[in-house]
Amino acid sequence: MRPFVPVAAAALAERLRSEILPELTGFRAGNVAMTAAMFDMIGEEWDRAAARLFEENAAIRALLLRGGVRPPQDQDDDLRISALDANNDALRQALITLHAALEQRDDAGARALEDAIWDELRRSVERRTISSANF
Repeated sequence: MRPFVPVAAAALAERLRSEILPELTGFRAGNVAMTAAMFDMIGEEWDRAAARLFEENAAIRALLLRGGVRPPQDQDDDLRISALDANNDALRQALITLHAALEQRDDAGARALEDAIWDELRRSVERRTISSANF
């Protein structure tokens, strides 16, 4: 048997809410409710993490190439989340360097690329938003 993490996390969260939370009060009830919410977030992030990182990495590579910078990696060959995340870190570091260089320039091309970088950073935040989070 292979547990599917989003389904298992949802089942654990529901069990906490329906079987354990009603038996508790005060601080302990709050802890269990928060744990159930964390299981919901874990399930959601598990299901989308690889796709989100793959999409972000491609978007950052495109920005780097547009800025004349060769990305640290040409593509994501290893689709494990840890590998995608490491690539994301390296790509973001290169993007920071490019962005800092653009801030030193005073031309329309630099401003347009800077705007595109800010747009991608906003989209990155939106991709990472947890739908069930209310805090």
